Amino acid sequence: MNLVGKIFVILILVMSVMFMSFAVAIYATHTNWKEHATKLDTDLKEAQKKVQQITTEKDERLKELNEEISRRVAELGKLQTKVEELDKENKQFRDELTKLNENKEQAIAAVKLSHESQANLRAEVEGLRKDLRKSQEDWATLYSTYVAKTDEAHDLALKLATYRSVGERLAKDYRDAVDVLKKHGLKPVPEMYTGIPPKGVGGIVTEVRPNGWVEISLGEDSGILKGHKLDIVRNLDGRSLYIGKIEVVRTEPDRAAAVILPEFRRGTVQREDQVEYIDLNEFTAN
Repeated sequence: MNLVGKIFVILILVMSVMFMSFAVAIYATHTNWKEHATKLDTDLKEAQKKVQQITTEKDERLKELNEEISRRVAELGKLQTKVEELDKENKQFRDELTKLNENKEQAIAAVKLSHESQANLRAEVEGLRKDLRKSQEDWATLYSTYVAKTDEAHDLALKLATYRSVGERLAKDYRDAVDVLKKHGLKPVPEMYTGIPPKGVGGIVTEVRPNGWVEISLGEDSGILKGHKLDIVRNLDGRSLYIGKIEVVRTEPDRAAAVILPEFRRGTVQREDQVEYIDLNEFTAN
């Protein structure tokens, strides 16, 4: 067999397979119309039976519905009668409400009049209260002023008595001081004794500065004032050695600062030197 014959054989084989596939597909899709018609007839009978049942149920429901409507109509008639009775009662209530409203208006008018009277009385009472409070405040002010003036008068009387006592004491002290000054041949002129500190004061040198300043343990509490002149003395082997004189330039309550007066210097001032007031005419160096 030549090549052309082989090709035709293969083509015939392929076409046979194709026709066989088409035949199988057509057989698979084949429908038995008789069976289908029988099935449809059976379904139709069942549907007709169901329709008959539904029709019977519908008639029964219509009968029940008519009975329900008749019953509801009867009840509606009863309700209508009840509504008419309620309308009558409502009319009576409206009449009573109208009377009550009229009584209420009269009562409101009476209450309003009463409130107005009470408001007038309250205003009047409030005015009286204000007048009373003002009177009480005025009385309290007058009483406070009276008490203050009375206390002030007592204070003035006490101060006057104190001033009189102090004046009498000062006058006596002044007379005694003048008598003492006269007995010692002194004059009562403070300017003559400027720079002289109180007698009997005594302290020590607490600090010596290289610029000629010293600090001493005496201050305002001891009667030391700016301008007072004090003397420096050193105790050496039981003897009093005069060192010099200082002048106070600044004071505090318990200490003072002073400068060394060069014209009175007789030695070098040191810490712990004695500070006091000395009358040089009475001082004798040993």
